[in-house]
Amino acid sequence: MTRFASAFVALCLSVAVAKIPGQSQDHQKLIDLALSAAPAGLAAEATVSVHQGGKWIELRHGNNGWTCIPPGKGDPQPEPACFDTNGMAFLEAMAAGRIPDPAKPGYAYMLQGGSAWSNLDPDATRLPPGQKDYIHIPPHFMILGAKLANSSGLPLHEAHPNTSRPFVMFGGTRYAILIIPVK
Repeated sequence: MTRFASAFVALCLSVAVAKIPGQSQDHQKLIDLALSAAPAGLAAEATVSVHQGGKWIELRHGNNGWTCIPPGKGDPQPEPACFDTNGMAFLEAMAAGRIPDPAKPGYAYMLQGGSAWSNLDPDATRLPPGQKDYIHIPPHFMILGAKLANSSGLPLHEAHPNTSRPFVMFGGTRYAILIIPVK
């Protein structure tokens, strides 16, 4: 697994929870936080899961094919995210060090925003030399798929993208993501 895969998957798949309680106030806080990543209509029917100990733990069952996850670790300012089925497959491929299926782009929301150490290096786990701050990303929608992102016509190698407009993160790599701000 690449360092980026480790960091991104840690962000999206790992939650700092000592123990996942059955139905406690902490449990409900995790669910509410995870659901805040998506539009209300989508969140209403989404599954909420956390990745812990190498497996998925479902906190709430949903029925619309979307999975929302609370913030994990790995990025400078981790935030919750919601992924469709292909988006979750993209994350799992990264976690396994595999190339995500180019025929199945994934979709995700991060309506609380997000961050990244680098816009160019999918392996970055800290600021690149000479870079003063991490990439701040406002609330956004993502298309997870290198084929689509790399052929979008947007610049592929911007070290400091204007995050108030659509941009490609990790352009030219197998983990390229099209980021579309929504506010």
